[in-house]
Amino acid sequence: MRNYFLSISILSGTIIGGGMFAIPYVISKAGILSLFIYLPFLVFVQFVLHSLYAEIILSTKQKHRMPGYVGLYCKNKAVKDITLFISIVGKHGALLAYILLGGEFLYALLNPYWGGSIFLYSITLFLLESIVVLFGLKLIARVELFLSFFLVFLVAIIGFKSFGYFSVNNFIIFDKNYAFLPYGVIFFAVGGQAAIPEVCRLLNRRKEKIKSAIFWGTFLPAILMTIFVIIVVGVTGNVTSPESLVGLKLFFNSGVVMFSLILGLLTIITSFLVISQSLREVYWWDLKMNRKFSWLVACGVPLLIYLCLHFIGVNNLITKVMSLTGAVTGGIFGFILILLLFRVRKVREITPPLNTGLSRGVAILFSSMFILGLIYELWFFFN
Repeated sequence: MRNYFLSISILSGTIIGGGMFAIPYVISKAGILSLFIYLPFLVFVQFVLHSLYAEIILSTKQKHRMPGYVGLYCKNKAVKDITLFISIVGKHGALLAYILLGGEFLYALLNPYWGGSIFLYSITLFLLESIVVLFGLKLIARVELFLSFFLVFLVAIIGFKSFGYFSVNNFIIFDKNYAFLPYGVIFFAVGGQAAIPEVCRLLNRRKEKIKSAIFWGTFLPAILMTIFVIIVVGVTGNVTSPESLVGLKLFFNSGVVMFSLILGLLTIITSFLVISQSLREVYWWDLKMNRKFSWLVACGVPLLIYLCLHFIGVNNLITKVMSLTGAVTGGIFGFILILLLFRVRKVREITPPLNTGLSRGVAILFSSMFILGLIYELWFFFN
């Protein structure tokens, strides 16, 4: 039972990440109706993808990440190379966004007392997170369990304190000019594929426990996100900031802002831990790198990118990184995952305890959505 709750917390902690703080901004533009269209649908899509990934993992004796499974079951080297590239780019992009966001939140929280720059706080937080990753899954799972409960507590406090500032007049219903804006950000925000191998390992192939943990670990964060988005947009309206918390500072007192920043920092930490561990295992299991060297590469590359961006003065990339990662790399990942599943069902090594029963009709519907979302996001980015 203990590992069951650890599994739910590690998946929930992965999902409740930096993407949650970008959703209020896109909803303030597109309208509150878009939240209740995009979020339930994309959460369901991610739940299906999480379950498909678990089925693939449980059909295989060896330990791999997504590129390794593609290499094992698909003989086409180009497909494996594309999967490896997308997996690495997507995870490094997410870690870069978390370094940027985490540094801003820690700076806003501690700078009034200790001074220092955003750069210094970003590096300090990154080093602490990387040390936790070095010690592996069990420590990460325990940290996730503690932080998940604390996150719910903090959202409740923010919600209670917002009553005096909340107004339904701050919501717009729907704006067709921004109708597709929320897709990439929300798809990024509700994705937790990086945690699925950990869920399967912790629950040791127990079918009902795995299925239940994936369900609750995927849908509980969506409930928390919905509450958070309604609170933020209901308070800040058309001055909602791209990362939410700056906008809240215009309305709340310093105590509420402090709780908001702590909430933001905790969500960044939980997601960074699991995604960096996932990326480490791509290098370790799939590319056969040394265990410690794989940790160094997984954590070192996003740090180097951050340092380069800092020294050349490039800023304000957080929302773009999230949207591109969700719609482009996430869409390609989902498309390949569906194709891989049908291949695995023909040649799998063992009968898995979990079978999703995905039909070809649903697979075509999802794949079409991924392709259209990818095309739109690339068009929007370059226009």
